[in-house]
Amino acid sequence: MRTRLPSSLLICLLLSPAAFTQTPTLGLNAPQLYEKGMNNLMGVGVGRNDLNAVDYLRRSAELGYPPAQVALGYFYDTGSVVSQNSSQAADWYKKAAKQDDRLAEWLLGRLYYTGNGIPRNLNAAESWLEKAANQGDPFGQQLLGLVRLEKNDYAKASGWFRKAAMQGLPLAQAQLGELLKDGRGVTPDKFEAYVWLLVSFDAGNQAVAADLAALEGALGSNRAEEAKSKARDLEQTVSRAVVSRGCSGWAGEFDLVPEPPTPDIQRFCR
Repeated sequence: MRTRLPSSLLICLLLSPAAFTQTPTLGLNAPQLYEKGMNNLMGVGVGRNDLNAVDYLRRSAELGYPPAQVALGYFYDTGSVVSQNSSQAADWYKKAAKQDDRLAEWLLGRLYYTGNGIPRNLNAAESWLEKAANQGDPFGQQLLGLVRLEKNDYAKASGWFRKAAMQGLPLAQAQLGELLKDGRGVTPDKFEAYVWLLVSFDAGNQAVAADLAALEGALGSNRAEEAKSKARDLEQTVSRAVVSRGCSGWAGEFDLVPEPPTPDIQRFCR
């Protein structure tokens, strides 16, 4: 036979702080917990609460939701909100990557490539980056190109740089231009090299200025003008603003090894 609680005791239990702490998450599924976490993370004024954000995102991640797992990995990767811990970051990225989340795949590959806080493993980096690259992720493609460069496989490196360049990554555009200029892995082509370096320069990559000037002298004024026209046309389709679909605009996006996108941008990067 059940024991019936006195009504006064029941009211006290319902009014206890513990009851208030648990009530907001009762019945919430993983996507809902994720959204509550993001609301706490991105809220302004009194609506912002980083600790609550991490708590909700962790609960969602533990239920196997990839966007929450990647967000939690980001916190550990960058040391924002929680203490930096690359091993924890890799663990959370891997959980999402095993569910074919392309953002998690390149972030995990990036960790293995840099060896920042975990043992560097170029083969593991290549494996995860290839998964992201084959799903069309431009950052996975660019980083995979770097891996191929390190392995002296210039032909495959140029192929991945070209794919990333077409998706608007200035460094990939510059790297493709340099390979074309020097004829590494591709047939030397100063005209096309100039085009890609100019596209990269127009996107803000000032580092290619000297190579542009040298190529312009080698091409001559008429061919250089043709290349400028082609670059201008190409920019209509390979500008990052055109192809990113919102996955752009964070600090370190265009570093040689890109920084992870912030949680508010991550949802646009899949």
